Amino acid sequence: MTSGKAKDEEVYKFMAATREAKWLLNSSIDEYFEKQLYHKAVNLQTLAAELEGLPVGEERTINVHSQAALKKWFMAQYEVLDEKFSPFLQLQH
Repeated sequence: MTSGKAKDEEVYKFMAATREAKWLLNSSIDEYFEKQLYHKAVNLQTLAAELEGLPVGEERTINVHSQAALKKWFMAQYEVLDEKFSPFLQLQH
């Protein structure tokens, strides 16, 4: 998300890197990666691809607003990730 785009290669790398989450963490984290992050990244890719051929008008405006909402959602996920991962990152004696 550093460029504001979900590039194919980066999305595939993400999926490959998070495939073992269910074994290392729990099924809730795995679901979050697959059903939330991955699907929203694919939605962002689709919207970006559709935008390229759209003329100025209502449909283009809706697309741009949809992309903005997804990008804001991704930015908000830093806090969600902290919350989801904190139980796995606590040191105990």
